[in-house]
Amino acid sequence: MTHDAGPQPFDASPIRSERILRALAYWEAKRGRRRVPDRADFDPIDIAEIMPHVVMWDVLPQGYRCRLAGTKMVEIHGREMTGIDMAEFHGAHNAVIQPEYDGVVRAGVPHYVERSLFWMHRDYRSYARILLPFSNGGPEVRIILNVSHFDAT
Repeated sequence: MTHDAGPQPFDASPIRSERILRALAYWEAKRGRRRVPDRADFDPIDIAEIMPHVVMWDVLPQGYRCRLAGTKMVEIHGREMTGIDMAEFHGAHNAVIQPEYDGVVRAGVPHYVERSLFWMHRDYRSYARILLPFSNGGPEVRIILNVSHFDAT
């Protein structure tokens, strides 16, 4: 599938977080009539208020590597994530989480989920997350922007 395939539908009705809705609206505006927006279209200044809650993942042949982690994400996870491979970051739980990213790469469509921090052994803490695909100078998804909203418990 290429940029010319056009946008695929995405149901945003379950999303309650204003932050995630704002990120989705930004992504849709940058995408226009293409399948996914290009990384060159992304300007962090446009969504400066969201950037602390972002993790940007590079799509690699063997998985994903964190390109950038916002300050709130580093604070919540308790460590710097930049440069870490997804499999290393999520450990044994990667088998549950990575297929969601793989689906975004294949379909070029956002993925939304609400869940607990089960993979950090914090089942008491819940969050919502959207994965937004970007290309990087070609037709394939090469970057995934993860925007999260953590409940204040």
